Amino acid sequence: MKITPTLALGMCCILMCLAQSAKSYTYMDTITNKQKVLSFYKQIVGLRKTELIPEFIIENYKQHNPTVKQGREGVTEMINYLKKLPLPPEDAKSPIVRAIQDGDLVVTHLDVQFMGKRMAVIDLFKLKDGMLIEHWDAIQSLPDESGKVVTATNGTIDIDHNVSAESSKLAVEQFYKAVVDKQPADPFVDKAYLEHDASVITSGKGLAGYLANSEMSVKVHRIIAEGDFVVVQSQLNKQDKAFMFYEIFRVANNKIEEHWSVEQAIPDGVTAEDMF
Repeated sequence: MKITPTLALGMCCILMCLAQSAKSYTYMDTITNKQKVLSFYKQIVGLRKTELIPEFIIENYKQHNPTVKQGREGVTEMINYLKKLPLPPEDAKSPIVRAIQDGDLVVTHLDVQFMGKRMAVIDLFKLKDGMLIEHWDAIQSLPDESGKVVTATNGTIDIDHNVSAESSKLAVEQFYKAVVDKQPADPFVDKAYLEHDASVITSGKGLAGYLANSEMSVKVHRIIAEGDFVVVQSQLNKQDKAFMFYEIFRVANNKIEEHWSVEQAIPDGVTAEDMF
């Protein structure tokens, strides 16, 4: 396994998922897919219990991160690497900011800090019969946001389950259809929406204007929703470079109210479609 600086840093940061605020589940429990993923973070990544990997990961686990081997072997190798590192303090704050489940798909949004560096991470897992069978991710380095009221990961956390996931998903689908078709997309965005993406904020064009830039294109691969939260996994092309682009939307009254994103350049020599 080739441990790149970014991968090593990311894995170290994920150790913080040991946080006491997250409920611990043993592999014997009957739990939801979201709880299974949170238990995976704690039991496997955090406590490094490689002996439990067969209880969480299928043998032919599909990994879309090109720096990690396929199957259980890749996960085992990663955890064995982590065993060489010190455990985080018991009172460490969990970096898991949001967790969103849509059927067999679970998305986690993390804000991780390690050795003075900070990153936003989005993990996407697919499960079957309570087992993790596939994984995608994106990691983006973040600047110092000390003192800022709005940061890359703060904002609304709790999911409103009184809101229909299907209606939330439809609002985002309509927004993206308008963007792709070069039609006005602003009607699908609330005038007071809160933007967490520094690139969008800097552009001064708003979300619709930023995505509609003639020098960029977006190809949507998946739209995932739980309550008023919607996750979009897509490929972003800009400046002749392809990126993994993950967005989280919060929808209210059928309009986008809040928006976060994580983007990571697709490594040279890697086929873009393999990342999705």
